[in-house]
Amino acid sequence: MILGWDLAPGQKININSLSKEINVSPIPLREALSRLHSEKLVGFEPNKGYRVSDILDEKSMSDLLEARLLIELYAIRTVIQFNRLYILEELRELNEKLSSPKESIFQEEFLEFSKLDRAFHLTIIRAAGNPFLLEAYEAMHIHFHQARFYHIRGGIDRHEGVGEHLEIIEAIQTRDVYRAELAVTNHIKGAKNRLMIKKSL
Repeated sequence: MILGWDLAPGQKININSLSKEINVSPIPLREALSRLHSEKLVGFEPNKGYRVSDILDEKSMSDLLEARLLIELYAIRTVIQFNRLYILEELRELNEKLSSPKESIFQEEFLEFSKLDRAFHLTIIRAAGNPFLLEAYEAMHIHFHQARFYHIRGGIDRHEGVGEHLEIIEAIQTRDVYRAELAVTNHIKGAKNRLMIKKSL
């Protein structure tokens, strides 16, 4: 519900009301909220309960994307060095789907876009074979996804993202480590710049 934006940033979470709304007993709901708390998607205060975390500020988002860049650079180097080119077909299919939206309502279109974009990057990181980096990336992407939605309402950077993904795919195909690192760096910096520009508008 947080990533579907039924619960807004900063909103207090009433466990009993939410339990009835989604037809889930309070115990597993509390367990789920505890997990979200560990991922910093919800905050918790004694005697006050849970609330949806605020969107990351510009400094925190910049730090998050810097960490994400380090993970993705490691992953793409590993994929190329160990010749894990079997991921190319999946990357092409995901990027093709990204270029052709099926939904017309913005919220649904954005959810579809974010799901495919996440799958694209996770395919590369998963192929690197380090489960700890994979877990760290998944937690990061959730926060980027949340900020992206609230700051780019009315438009998705689909064209830019698809083009940057294509450059990453071609770099992997040619096994050009330098080109791949440059493509990943430009992609993440481009996403950051587009996010910050939208935020300032």
